[in-house]
Amino acid sequence: MNIEFIKQIPPSVLSRLKAIELNIPSVHAQEAINELLQQSVLMGGKRLRPLLTYLFADFFDLPLEKLDRCAKSIEMVHAASLAHDDVIDEATKRRGEPSINIQASNKKAVLAGDYLLAAVIGDLCRVGDLRLVEEMAKVIELLSQGEWLQSDLVLSRAYSEENLNEIALMKTASVMSWCAVSPALVKNLNGELIEYSRQFGQNLGVAFQLLDDTLDFSGDGRKDGLLDLKNGQINAVLFEWLKLHPDIKTKFHSGEDIVPLFNEEGLDEALSIVQLKAKGHLDKCRELLEILKSELRGIVSEDILEKKSKPLLFILKYLENRRY
Repeated sequence: MNIEFIKQIPPSVLSRLKAIELNIPSVHAQEAINELLQQSVLMGGKRLRPLLTYLFADFFDLPLEKLDRCAKSIEMVHAASLAHDDVIDEATKRRGEPSINIQASNKKAVLAGDYLLAAVIGDLCRVGDLRLVEEMAKVIELLSQGEWLQSDLVLSRAYSEENLNEIALMKTASVMSWCAVSPALVKNLNGELIEYSRQFGQNLGVAFQLLDDTLDFSGDGRKDGLLDLKNGQINAVLFEWLKLHPDIKTKFHSGEDIVPLFNEEGLDEALSIVQLKAKGHLDKCRELLEILKSELRGIVSEDILEKKSKPLLFILKYLENRRY
C-alpha cells in the first residue's frame, strides 16, 4: 500500500490489520503445508479483503476484535482460491515470485488450498454464529461454480457479457461481499441492511474484477503478462476487443488460437469501455453507502457514519484510479 493510501485508513484498523495472524496451528505433518502457504499465496499482498472487513466493522461501530476471525478467514479463502487458480492456469509467478505449484507441485498446491478451506470453516465454527459459517460456505460454493463456468467457457468459447458478469459475481464479488456482510451479521442488522451490504460487496467485486482485467495488459503488472490471453481465456477487455474486431471474433469462435490473432489495434478503446463499466459499479457502491448511512441513523451515530464512511469512499476512488 502506498503512503497516501495508508494515511486514509484509521490507525486502529491498520494496527489490527498488521496484527492479523495467518499462520495455521500445525500438528503432525501440517507444518510443511503451513510453510508452503507462507512462502506463496499467504505471502505479501495488500490484504484488501481483511482491510475492508475491518473498515465495515468500524463503519457499523463494532469493536474491531470481534471481526478478527472474519477478517482472517476471507484472506485464507482468497489464498486457497489463488492456490487452486495457479494450478488451473498453469501459472509460474505470483506477486513476482514462483507460484505455489512451481514451488511444490500441482498436487500439493491443491491439497494446501483444501487445507486452508477446512481451517477456515473450523475457525468460523468457534465464533458460535452459524449464519457466518453458512455465508462462508456459500462463498466457497460460488468460487467453485465460477471456476467451473470459466473452465467450460474456455472449451466452448461461448462468451457473453452475461456469463462474464456471472463469473465476476461468483469468483470476486462473493469474496468482497463477505467483507461487508460478515460485519453486518455480527452487528445483527436487519435483513434489508444486510442486503444493502451484500449489494455493496457485489458491485465492488465486479468493479475490482473489471479493473483487474485491465491490469493484465499493463507492463507494470506483476502477474504473468497476458496470462488470460495465453490460456485462451477471454476476460472483459478481450471480450470488448473481440467485439471491435468481428472478423477475428469469427476466427476465434471457429477454433483458432487467440494469441496469434491478437494485436493492440483498438486495445485502448476496449480498456476504456471496461474502465467505464467498472466506474458504473463503483458509483453504485457510493449510492449504496449513502443508503446504508441513511438507514443506520438511529443505530449508529451520524458523526460516526460520516467519519467512518470516508475510508470506504477513498478506497472506491483509489480503485477507480488504479493502474497497477
